[in-house]
Order: sequence, then C-alpha cells, then structure tokens
Amino acid sequence: MITQSFQCPSCGAPVKPRGNASVISCPHCYTSVIVPEELRQDLDGSQWTTLVSDNFVSNDNNWWVGTQQSEYFTTLNRTLGDGRYRWELETGKVNSISPIWLTAYEVSDFHLTVNCKHIKGSKAGSGWAVIFKVKDNENYYSFRMTDQQFFAVSLQRDSQWVNIVDWTRTDKIKPNGVNQLEVIARETHFTFLINGQVVHEVEHGYFRKGLVGLAVEGYTAGEKTVYDFIDITLRERKTT
Repeated sequence: MITQSFQCPSCGAPVKPRGNASVISCPHCYTSVIVPEELRQDLDGSQWTTLVSDNFVSNDNNWWVGTQQSEYFTTLNRTLGDGRYRWELETGKVNSISPIWLTAYEVSDFHLTVNCKHIKGSKAGSGWAVIFKVKDNENYYSFRMTDQQFFAVSLQRDSQWVNIVDWTRTDKIKPNGVNQLEVIARETHFTFLINGQVVHEVEHGYFRKGLVGLAVEGYTAGEKTVYDFIDITLRERKTT
C-alpha cells in the first residue's frame, strides 16, 4: 500500500494519493492537482509507457524544419537544436493556425506534456497549442493558450471549429514565462492542466484515437512572433 505523500502545488500542504487516481482534490485548499505517476497504485492492471521524451537537442523524431509561405503565414520558419524547437512567423491572415504532429504514435489513452515560451510578439496577437487525436490537417482536438492568460479547448472537424471550452481566463498561465500544457486522456475523458494544475475536465468522444503534435496560432495580420518549444513527453496507457 502506497502511503507516501506529495506537496500540493497550490498551497504547499501534504497530499496523499488515493488508489490509481491521476487527479485528486487537495483536502486543504480544494484545488484539483495531478498525482505524480510514481505514487499511483496500479489497480486496474494498466501501465504507462513513455513513447516520446524529446528535449529538442537533436531531431531524432523528424520534426518539420525549414521555411514555409502561405496565405495564412507570410513567413513561417522552424529550426531545431540546442534544446529548443523555434517557430518564427508573421501572420498573413487573421486567425490562422499552423499544426504539426508526430506521425509514429497513434494513441487513445495518453498523457501529453509540452513546455513552451513565447519569445516575441504581443500577448494578444498569437497563441500556441498542443493538438491530439489528430486524424489529418482538418480533424483534431486542440488545447490552446495565450500569454494574455486565456486558454480554450477546441475540436476541428472537417475544417470546422467547435468550441468545447470557450476562452477562459486563468492566473495559472505565466505571462512572458515558460508555460506547460498537459492533457491526460482516458477513453472519452480529458483532463487539462496548466503548469501542473487542473483547469478543466470534459467528456468528449468524437475521435477515439489519433496522433499528437504542436501548433502556433496567429490572430492579428502582420503580427511577428516567435515561440520556443522546450520539450514534449508522450506516455501511453496500455491495459493488460
């Protein structure tokens, strides 16, 4: 029986995990917090396997690098190395998005974590996202955030956007800092975390499995912005 506790990231009080729950409520401040994976009891015969742990020192996962131009982004240049996957872009069309994904890992139940820093550009002029259950360029979920301290969850279905969680303000986002977006998926249940703290949970089962990746969005034409993705970790839950 696991009795070890961990520190609540919100109030600092000791919290004890319960069973194999990945997210619990702190009994002291009532904040929803993620339980460290190593402290969860594996009661359902499942295990989490790390598929990707990439800190962008080298391009072992064949991320797309180079320069692109389109009606959506006047310039879009991606470079990778020295611990960052840098995206430099100029928005050509209002509300544009550029997604990219790993092609080797189609997952259903997963734990996805990405750290990123907004280097250049206004807080309101752009945002970044993790994308998941990706089918193609026109079909995927996205967990999005801006340095203006807003996040949203959306579904793109046959190029049509469906808002699952409308833009919502949260003080969990660090303006001008490194921010972490995290998604835990178990069947049709999704838990969304920012910097280690739960900001929303939903049930949604339009896509049951798919790929995962990254995206940058431009909201203002002519806006020049730079993002550095720092790392990405993908774990898969397999039931035996």
